[in-house]
Amino acid sequence: MTRVNVSVVGVGRWGPNLTRNFYSNPDSFVVSVADKDITRLKLLEPHYPGIIITESADVIFKDSTVDAVVICTPTAMHYELAKKALENNKHVFVEKPLARDSKECKELITLAKKMNKVLFVGHIFLYNAGIQAVRKLIQNGDLGKIFYYQITRTNLGPIRTDVSSLWDLASHDLAILNYWQNAMPTKVSALGGRFINPGNEDTVFATYTFSNNVLANIHVSWLNPKKVREIVIVGEKKMVVWDDMDLSNPVRIYDKNVTVDRPESALVDTFAGFRASIHEGDTLLPKIRINEPLYAECDAFLKAVRDPSSCITPGEQGLAVVQALEATDRSLRENGKEIPINY
Repeated sequence: MTRVNVSVVGVGRWGPNLTRNFYSNPDSFVVSVADKDITRLKLLEPHYPGIIITESADVIFKDSTVDAVVICTPTAMHYELAKKALENNKHVFVEKPLARDSKECKELITLAKKMNKVLFVGHIFLYNAGIQAVRKLIQNGDLGKIFYYQITRTNLGPIRTDVSSLWDLASHDLAILNYWQNAMPTKVSALGGRFINPGNEDTVFATYTFSNNVLANIHVSWLNPKKVREIVIVGEKKMVVWDDMDLSNPVRIYDKNVTVDRPESALVDTFAGFRASIHEGDTLLPKIRINEPLYAECDAFLKAVRDPSSCITPGEQGLAVVQALEATDRSLRENGKEIPINY
């Protein structure tokens, strides 16, 4: 099988990790890396013998030997770089969020189709073994009807200036919800705070509603003493906690539920007409194959280059996430007003 020739644009905080994973994958060959900071390039160069370093992304775009370009720059640069890569006949991997707004996302999707190239969005948690295991539980009906999700993603930093904590962090969780629900939320209400930088929310509380009335509350923050990556899923039959900080047991299944007996002869709004039975069974710790999600994500991109139908994070999914983020921003601007999300 012919290896995919890959080049990386942007070696800030995340770029070196992507470079490492593509370099170590037998199905890819890292041709070159570009960044405006020559110092960072020089630090990277000794670890990858034979790699070409350049301060100009155009060198990569014009290189006919490069099959695919990986873009991990500040969000404001995603559209311009991805557009140039596609115009130069390259497959494109773009870190999340796909672009600054839905208009840019749509243009990239249209261009990728025109050029017959893969547009892959880096929603890394969809390649996390724990997230995949929970999806199977939901899809198989093991939890019963889903009532709600409680999602917390907090830490003390890292604080970004190019996007808010909503776009930086909640983009992960919206992608996860889409993966689990096979749908995107239809409306949102959100409040947030700009405690550090007056230009961007560092803390956001957002509540999303799906068309089937499933609720999802997302709390994201760069201003919190605890690093938390946790999702609580409450179902009619069982409940699940996914905790990304628990490396030994990231998924816990609780055989707990509440059943309500409402005798037809009783008035619903009376105490006698409402009887709740609480069931508390065992807690199951399923064996999860711990993987490196980033390696799995890079591998999935290489597979998508050969078979586009295998891609689970295409440009269309990136667009849907951005559309939900835009609606959330509008709710933040309007002091928590419930905003419909149009896709």
